[in-house]
Amino acid sequence: MRSDGAADCHSRTLLMNVLKFSAFSDGNLGGNPAGVVLCDALPSDAEMQRIAAEVGFSETAFAMCTGTAWRVRYFSPEAEVPFCGHATIALGAALALARGDGVFALVLNDANISVEGQRNGSLFAAALQSPPTRSEPASDQLVGEALELFGYTVDDLDLRIAPALAHGGANHLVL
Repeated sequence: MRSDGAADCHSRTLLMNVLKFSAFSDGNLGGNPAGVVLCDALPSDAEMQRIAAEVGFSETAFAMCTGTAWRVRYFSPEAEVPFCGHATIALGAALALARGDGVFALVLNDANISVEGQRNGSLFAAALQSPPTRSEPASDQLVGEALELFGYTVDDLDLRIAPALAHGGANHLVL
């Protein structure tokens, strides 16, 4: 995992440091970028939404220490999301940078998990505990809406793989 440095971000009452990491990188190459904001108090929903839009990555994690755990919320440029794996990995790196190597308890909107962060020179490694997982068959209506959105029909699917709704912190339609 690599860090692209930090930029200061101002709100009405808070000064925050917006960190930018690339999760799942190969040293300093590639990866999936995510923003991380460590703050003393979580900003308002509107402020987190605005910051996430300014960061411009698919997700930004906002984390506040509660004493025994980190309260975490995730925002895309368009909306709050219930969970984001690569932003959690980036958060693990940010916590290792700020607090040293360790395992950090996280409180999400719908789950309690942990992330481990380690620093190795200028690079970071992180591993997360996933929220509880589950899956179920996808409804015909959901499949139809998704296919229509992309200009496909049921005839375009390989029905040997049944459409499903998989959950690992957030719902994902699997076609």
